[in-house]
Amino acid sequence: MAELVIFAGTTEGRELSELAKELNIDTVCCVATEYGEELMEAGGSLRVNRGKLGPAEMAALIKEEAPLLVLDATHPYADVASESIALACRESGARLKKVLREKQPHTDCEEFKTLSDMAEYLNAHQGGVFSSLGAKEAAVLASIDGAEERLWLRILPSEDGLRSCLAAGIPAKHIICMQGPFSEELNAAMFRASGAKYLLTKDTGRTGGFADKVNAAQKCGMTVLLLLRPEVDSGEGMEFWKAALRSGEWRKL
Repeated sequence: MAELVIFAGTTEGRELSELAKELNIDTVCCVATEYGEELMEAGGSLRVNRGKLGPAEMAALIKEEAPLLVLDATHPYADVASESIALACRESGARLKKVLREKQPHTDCEEFKTLSDMAEYLNAHQGGVFSSLGAKEAAVLASIDGAEERLWLRILPSEDGLRSCLAAGIPAKHIICMQGPFSEELNAAMFRASGAKYLLTKDTGRTGGFADKVNAAQKCGMTVLLLLRPEVDSGEGMEFWKAALRSGEWRKL
């Protein structure tokens, strides 16, 4: 049984899991991919559960572990995963809290609520496209006009992600598999090499190198297309949760 279950796959999830391990808190960290597991250092009071879980599987795991608290430290754009975690906690009766990633201010960005809206914009505008949205969005982006020639994708170095991009019809020469975040200089070098006119990005916050992406794109004369975050009802940031783990207050929340 675990005292704490953390749904991770993010820098926040890894850091909180590592801190829980240092504090000898019996913790299960859930990650969806083999790559996510490789970034974790299991052992001691920390166990890693790898695999894509639906609400039923999540509920079963939570019931088995019977934790004092479940932390949703998934990506700010992982709204489907967060909904599944919330449903699983309701079904299992577990206490759930959300770890929020701080937003960063931005200017001169074209904002879109949905990926479909962004794709429509690209169909109405000519020019190369550099996407830092990730592999999950590849299928939709591959459907834009002239995608085979004008679209570049930067994704995490995951075999599953690469396969999905290739299956969507993106040429291998237009796929960059690298782990970020990236400096402004490295971003600019990639943008210039692609010759893209548009940068597609999410508000990944400071942790995800958002400012360096936007600054680099604007210095390269690119138009930044920003996919807005899903709305979140409540939650607390990293500093709050680090302090709560260190003080033991997380047990009372």
